[in-house]
Amino acid sequence: MSTNIDGTKKVYVIVHGQRNLAEPVKQKLAAAGFKNTEMASLEKAGNTGEYVAMLWPPMAAKEIMVSVITGPAADPNQSRGMGAWGTVATKEVMRLPLN
Repeated sequence: MSTNIDGTKKVYVIVHGQRNLAEPVKQKLAAAGFKNTEMASLEKAGNTGEYVAMLWPPMAAKEIMVSVITGPAADPNQSRGMGAWGTVATKEVMRLPLN
């Protein structure tokens, strides 16, 4: 794991409706050093310094993209995320193979 990754911070997992992949994603994240994972909610996004891990690309996932939440979105009207996740800005920090 990269030295600028804090494995104790919460990681919100987004599987784009592919619930069958939730546990495999959590296992891959644990193997990469992330100890605190939970499923993401559309109602509440994470906090600055926490992480979001999502299947990528969404409907034909080949990897898990992990990003750190850097703060509020610069322009929530230009949202790239769904629900509450459109209100936060993120920066990609790593990708893990799904298989």
